[in-house]
Amino acid sequence: MPLILFLIYLLLEVFVSFEVAQIIGAFGFFLEIVFTALLGIAILVNFRLFFSEALLRLKNREISYEAFVSSNIFRILGAFLLVLPGALTDIIGILMQFSTIGFLLIQPFVRQNQNPTPFRESEIIDVEVIEKEKQK
Repeated sequence: MPLILFLIYLLLEVFVSFEVAQIIGAFGFFLEIVFTALLGIAILVNFRLFFSEALLRLKNREISYEAFVSSNIFRILGAFLLVLPGALTDIIGILMQFSTIGFLLIQPFVRQNQNPTPFRESEIIDVEVIEKEKQK
């Protein structure tokens, strides 16, 4: 099965690369491969900045844990795909740089708590607050 998927990927990569090379020419395709490889290397080198920003947003509870994981995993995976030569891997790598795409791809695999258990009345505790005057 993995061999079949790999062969399908190679077939798609050849077709997409051939079409892109026909549209922008052989030298343009060469420049595209070099540019996206440099972009992928730059993303990998500066990944710590993206990671620290996402970690700060997670700490401030601006994003969920799933969004934190998916954005970082897909960003680094996309950077590796940008380094690889080929038009299909470049397209997928660029799409993976957007955290929304990664979150949409990982969302079906995240287990959601569909039916949270409601509070029962016996679990609710009544509390009376008594304030003391400050002594001088």
